[in-house]
Amino acid sequence: MLFNNRKVKGGKERNAYFKKPLRRVIVKRPDKTTPIILVTNDFEKTAEDIAALYKKRWDIELFFKWIKQNLKLKTFLGRNENSVKTQIYTAIISYLLLKIYQQKQGTKISLKLCLTVLRTGLFQRDETEQKISKKELTRRKKIRDLQRELVF
Repeated sequence: MLFNNRKVKGGKERNAYFKKPLRRVIVKRPDKTTPIILVTNDFEKTAEDIAALYKKRWDIELFFKWIKQNLKLKTFLGRNENSVKTQIYTAIISYLLLKIYQQKQGTKISLKLCLTVLRTGLFQRDETEQKISKKELTRRKKIRDLQRELVF
């Protein structure tokens, strides 16, 4: 609900739910000693439904926090809607590709460590360079052997 005068004395914003009925939901967590206390204005849903909605929302929050921290999505490159959406979609696709990579590797290491391994090894071609250097060494050895045969 919007108020005409959103500011009150002292410069603070007026709480839109002041003097409105609210509902308090306490969610016990099996792995923690302190419960989570939720406040809602939804009186129709059950406490279990509200707790499930909160859990889904929290999972989404953690997902985007991980993307911001690990996929460098802290600032947007453009200001229009299309560029922001494109950058978010790119980050989500990167996350999904990383998750697929983690599953295909059959590893239990964290996504962050998988990302670090990919970042450091993405442009390094150690095996290829080693194979090329081995081929070059064998080629040079053959040339040397041929040169010895030519000497009288």
